[in-house]
Amino acid sequence: TGAGIDQLLEAILLEAEVLELKADSTRTARGVVLEGKLTKGGGPVAHVMVQNGTLRVGDAVVSGTAWGKVRALLDARGHRLEEAGPSTPVELLGLGGVPKAGDTFLTAPDERQAREIATVRQEKFRESKETVRRAVTLEEFHQQMEAGKLKSLNLILKADVQGSAEALR
Repeated sequence: TGAGIDQLLEAILLEAEVLELKADSTRTARGVVLEGKLTKGGGPVAHVMVQNGTLRVGDAVVSGTAWGKVRALLDARGHRLEEAGPSTPVELLGLGGVPKAGDTFLTAPDERQAREIATVRQEKFRESKETVRRAVTLEEFHQQMEAGKLKSLNLILKADVQGSAEALR
């Protein structure tokens, strides 16, 4: 209904002022991926929130197992930006893969180091996936749950974008 929004914003601003919360815009950029998707015309696109530092077009970026060079930054209205400072939400184009919602992103000194970081992360991810269990039928799951052997059921969620899948999860 929108009730209390003004009081909430006022309280947040007061709290930030009292605690002197400030981000350093001179540092290398770091933030969080809000949503990642694959578009037909633009390839992998990440909606990110810059939390610290300044993200610029041309920076090498790593997010999860995806890496790339920032080709373009777009604001909420679709206008191109040359840089995005702290607490700025932007659409980032130029990654080689689609990052997961909730992943952190950071800038690297150059593309070579960004690729190395992403490669190490991919290897760790592959190693963790090698211990995949076989599929269990619902009847087997029910029997194991009654016996106390299992307490959870892994499901696959299919959604249009990762942000929707995160909300469902």
